Amino acid sequence: MTILTSRICGSKVGRALTGGLALGSTSIFRASAASIMSTDGARCAATSSGKPTLYLGVVGYGLVGKEFVSQVLRQQSALETELGVRVEIAGVARSKTMALLQSGGDAALASGAWPSQEVSVDLDKLTQHVLSTASANGGRPMMIDSTAADEPADKYAEWLAAGADVATPNKKAGSGPYDRYTKIMESSLSGGTQFLYEATVGAGLPILGPLKALRQAGDEVKNVEGIFSGTLSYIFNVWKPGVKFSTIVADAKEKGFTEPDPRDDLSGTDVQRKVTILSRECGLKVELDDVTVKSLVPEKLQNWEPPAGANLADAFIKELEAYDDEMEALITEADKAGEVLRYVGGFDVATGKSSVKLGRYPKDHPFASTQFADNIVTFNTKWYDPRPLVIQGPGAGAAVTAGGIFGNVLEVMRGMKSPKSAL
Repeated sequence: MTILTSRICGSKVGRALTGGLALGSTSIFRASAASIMSTDGARCAATSSGKPTLYLGVVGYGLVGKEFVSQVLRQQSALETELGVRVEIAGVARSKTMALLQSGGDAALASGAWPSQEVSVDLDKLTQHVLSTASANGGRPMMIDSTAADEPADKYAEWLAAGADVATPNKKAGSGPYDRYTKIMESSLSGGTQFLYEATVGAGLPILGPLKALRQAGDEVKNVEGIFSGTLSYIFNVWKPGVKFSTIVADAKEKGFTEPDPRDDLSGTDVQRKVTILSRECGLKVELDDVTVKSLVPEKLQNWEPPAGANLADAFIKELEAYDDEMEALITEADKAGEVLRYVGGFDVATGKSSVKLGRYPKDHPFASTQFADNIVTFNTKWYDPRPLVIQGPGAGAAVTAGGIFGNVLEVMRGMKSPKSAL
């Protein structure tokens, strides 16, 4: 269960956080065949069905991409009834091929199916198809990047400037080169479009939205701290004194939490990217390397290679056993002091300093209350002080990540509601 604790319900801030996150109502999309304006700042021309329509181009058709498409197809009819806005999948690209769909043809993707009429993948052609389909039908285009690759992220500025909104769980744009990040934000402004990336930090857990709402409402963020890795959250939630650290890593691997190379999780790089994204959201000009990281991978194993033919994960965990005594000393010392170990990332706005490291926290601290693979974040602000705003819940998995993307799509759809359907 997702928990938003502290002084939130019933206050003007609470109303802003729980009801004021749909920012799409002030967006304007301009295409060659449609000029979209209204007294409310945003209106999309209706399709032949009489309903404004959002046309989606989806890049990436793996676990998250398929789940996202499935969620959209399941909710199409209900959303049309509730919002008076249609949503359609106009095209989908996977690693080598893509499917360009005619308006109303997305049923071909039902139940994870792949259309028989496919062509070689070309992101420029996919983009043009989505833009032209939206323009020809008086709708609005939106690109969804469900990959973890740099290539789609390099296209965001172009997509936004061309009039397509962008939603993604891909952390590369938000944590990559600051110059590219700036161009993306500038293109969003110049194109009258939205760059939406809630799922980059907490998957389906609302973290960036409430943070943005606080700052827009006039609050001043002092520092942000959190557990942003579901894998490392699980490891430190279940690890107890007397249990070997390598055994817990092996358990996490067997449950499917770790990457094929567990060092990708234990290195802290994923948490580093999320801290960079959050720092930039708070106005800090931060590059990824500015966030200092204390890796959990022993130095001698950082460039280690497994024996020929060996399973990488299993071989690494075997090597990790040599460091079990060192890790046991850390957890035993913390436990005797009435504390727990947690792998935490955070930053201080005033100093601009940010870090990712293993820390010790009292057993009554919010970070000690996490369960299973929870993510948790605390916002210490001018309004939320001395008790911070705490957001906690599942922050990983295909379903919740796809749900986070879908939440951003809903922001755009709410901004497309016609005056009649808005009543």
